Amino acid sequence: MVKPDHITINVRDIKKSEEFYGDILGLKRLETVDMGDHKLHYYELLEGLMLELIEYDDDFGELHPHVKTRGIYRHLAFACDDVDALYEKLKSRGINVLQTPDDVPKLSFRNILVEDPNGVELEFVTRQ
Repeated sequence: MVKPDHITINVRDIKKSEEFYGDILGLKRLETVDMGDHKLHYYELLEGLMLELIEYDDDFGELHPHVKTRGIYRHLAFACDDVDALYEKLKSRGINVLQTPDDVPKLSFRNILVEDPNGVELEFVTRQ
């Protein structure tokens, strides 16, 4: 049997990433592990599931896929109580909003799409 353990994002800017995931979204900060040539910064998503932000010492550039590029990770989705209130909070903090709040009747939720400070697409949904 397998189960999810962690989701990893290679960060552009650790300070902006910590502000986004810790301060704005309110994820619980766990530990930071210094691996020598990179640091692993952990946040709790659910009990037993972590977000791992990797801060590398060297730079190999950035990837900019299109939303319809095949064979890539697309986004991580979070459930939230009020997607409209979260939209206002994210917008006021200068977060890049890709899609404003919208109803998705076939999936019975309301959602928004945003980019985190690393260019990673995130979806926030409120189930109806």
